[in-house]
Amino acid sequence: MGTRYFWGMLWSYLLPGFSSASVDAVITDPPYCSGGLTATERSRAPSLKYVQSRQKTHWVDFEMDTLDQNAWASFTYQWLKETRRIAKEGAPLLIFTDWRQLPLLTTLVQWSGWRWLGIAAWDKTEACRPQMGRFAAQAEYIVWGAKGRLPAKRHVGALPGVFRHRVESVNKKQHLTGKPLALMEELLKIVEPGGMVLDPFAGSGTTLLAAKRLGLTAQGIELSPHYYQVAKKRLEEPTP
Repeated sequence: MGTRYFWGMLWSYLLPGFSSASVDAVITDPPYCSGGLTATERSRAPSLKYVQSRQKTHWVDFEMDTLDQNAWASFTYQWLKETRRIAKEGAPLLIFTDWRQLPLLTTLVQWSGWRWLGIAAWDKTEACRPQMGRFAAQAEYIVWGAKGRLPAKRHVGALPGVFRHRVESVNKKQHLTGKPLALMEELLKIVEPGGMVLDPFAGSGTTLLAAKRLGLTAQGIELSPHYYQVAKKRLEEPTP
């Protein structure tokens, strides 16, 4: 199956060029614009927000992660509205987020016309920055839904609601906030065989690589020239 990968400004140029009702799923990991409880904390570079202080930064920062809450909400609504146009009727939508943005994201999904169907969890199996007297922050979330009604009879099996995968090691992870390939392969099982997946925040190409390994077609968009090249290299390598 083919994979197409674009570098550019998705919301103002590339997404409007996609044909309506042309993709079978939208699965993506957009910038959270989170990482703090104050405007000052949230405006820091991703490498300062999402990397533990004892770790050396091995990754290039990515853009669009320092928006304030109003700008993030407007930006998110715009790309959700446009991807809904591109999606086929009944196409599933999966979006990664953290606990801070979870409530607003579920609202934006509905405001943009998608049907919100639930929340799945990525259990990272170990706490990030554990603190005494507090619950461990060891999960991120997948807000999921569909364009209209998700057909009752689909050629996919029963899927779990919790996915347990350790964060990839520093030497293996290819993006500052990259998700494990095995996790993405599990999530993409929601796509019917032979379907077309759109990832408008493709990063280092993990969603696209997972689609390739599952025999799906995929199209991705990435703003960063660096991560575009990382993904391009990964996708050009032989599929194991």
